[in-house]
Amino acid sequence: MIHLDRRHLLTGASGLVATAFLPTPAKANDTLLSPMAMRSDIAILCDAYASLHPGLYRYLTPANFQRQRQCLDRFAATPHTLGDFYLALSAFTASVRCGHSFPNPANQTPAVASALFGKPDRLPFAFRWLDRRMIVTADLGSGHHLPIGSEVVAIDGISARDMLAKMLPYARTDGSNDARKVADLGIPGDADEPTFDVLRALLFPSSGPSARVVVRISGRGEAIVCPLMTAAARNRALRHSSKDSPYGWTFEVRGQVGIMTMPTWAVFHEKWDWRGFIDTSLDTAVDRQLSGIVIDVRDNGGGLDCGAAIIARLIEAPLPADSYSRHVRYRKIPDRLAPYLKTWDRSFKDWGASAIGPDAAGFYTLTRPGDATDTDTIQPKGRRFAGRVAVLVGPKNASATFGFAGLMQRQRLGTLVGEQTGGNRRGINGGAFFFIGLPASGVEVDLPLIAYWPETPQPDAGIMPDITVSARTSDIQAERDTALMRAVVVVS
Repeated sequence: MIHLDRRHLLTGASGLVATAFLPTPAKANDTLLSPMAMRSDIAILCDAYASLHPGLYRYLTPANFQRQRQCLDRFAATPHTLGDFYLALSAFTASVRCGHSFPNPANQTPAVASALFGKPDRLPFAFRWLDRRMIVTADLGSGHHLPIGSEVVAIDGISARDMLAKMLPYARTDGSNDARKVADLGIPGDADEPTFDVLRALLFPSSGPSARVVVRISGRGEAIVCPLMTAAARNRALRHSSKDSPYGWTFEVRGQVGIMTMPTWAVFHEKWDWRGFIDTSLDTAVDRQLSGIVIDVRDNGGGLDCGAAIIARLIEAPLPADSYSRHVRYRKIPDRLAPYLKTWDRSFKDWGASAIGPDAAGFYTLTRPGDATDTDTIQPKGRRFAGRVAVLVGPKNASATFGFAGLMQRQRLGTLVGEQTGGNRRGINGGAFFFIGLPASGVEVDLPLIAYWPETPQPDAGIMPDITVSARTSDIQAERDTALMRAVVVVS
């Protein structure tokens, strides 16, 4: 199954992307990087992408890639701050139109992360974008009791619409599926460091401990001053660990329907039996003879392939996990790039006999999964749940959850309800990663290694749900979850 977004492992566990990459001059955002320093990093990054990135030319032509490289070189003709260089790299990787290719905030060294987005400048409310409007979904400590569904019109004199427009060129997605960009620019976003926070810190830095916010409540505009928060304080306000899960997973029975909510599958850092949670939940569904279950992954950008553990409880016979073939750009990495590439699995550096080719276009067909958590075939496990299944989906589903949604729909294991997913039906890149450490600046850039190709030509789009239920401001204001309500009806 297309899966695996294990990019957070190196900072949280082994620390392989470490301060060894970090030169002293990059430790402050007001220190200027020299043209020579930036161009040396640009050369390493472009060499690695051109040599190893399997999806580089899925949407870019080689000529367009070179033009993007030239834009970077022109930018680097004069000294710039680390923050400006980070933005330039973000715009460059965004041009590849691969949702797994970017200078990942979660994988930066502590010094770089502190310099770029370590200030106590987090907004004290959560929000999502609807029709390019910033709609509040939770007040996290504004001091003004912002109602759910109120609209933030401007922050520090900059209109919310202008903020969004300025941020979009730096945000990542797969192909032309821009709904994923917009979804990721909400709070909470799909990351330890939400994209909005990172870009706001660099594009619209706060000048003090508070923000001047213009908010529209019930059609009436009001100017307020909100205290800004540290990242840790805002995270505590956002994340609601359940008694059963440190990641907010829940399983609730309402009448004859079970509702499994899974905000993330990035379950790397806690010693928690997530498989046991899935099995216990489905055992409950079987024991109580529930008519159906709803699996809510709308806010879930992926992580481990947790979906395979769910599917194993829904099937009677072994199920091929993918209709996509795997392809890489190399068999063994070039020696010249080895000093800059870190990963959690050394086998990614030399695929050996598992890489068949190259073909005329220079691709190798990969005959093995990316890493040990991947699988080609899902085996039935335990007692099968034979009731109806609905999956709530949306634009954040761009990695493991994109693959899960596609498999559930193709195999008719459940009904997809909600909005078009993230990801792209033309295939995405992932499954294995290198983390490119750029030595002059200290910035890290993610590099996915496996391209997944569909069996037949597909549109440049995400997966459309079987039943479309679009989010509306009026529903948010009424705290009414119409997509969930529809899914419950489907499985009842």
